[in-house]
Amino acid sequence: MDEESIFQEFDRLESKLNGLILQCETLRAQNTQLEAQTGALEEELRQKTANELKLTEERSMVRSRIDGLLARVNETIGTEQEDYNIE
Repeated sequence: MDEESIFQEFDRLESKLNGLILQCETLRAQNTQLEAQTGALEEELRQKTANELKLTEERSMVRSRIDGLLARVNETIGTEQEDYNIE
């Protein structure tokens, strides 16, 4: 190989290396952005999970209160029916 060929080969290798470095920097930037998005999505999921748990607890409490009210209504209706039971 003559000196000109060697310099051309170095230029070619340097060009490829610069391309790889640029690609690496681009991928690092994308990775940082994706990590930030992942963190935001994880926080959103935690909030939604907490809200779902809260709603489930509220629904259970409401259902319990309604059951209690229905039981009281049924007791009252049953008592009134006995009071007016004429044979």
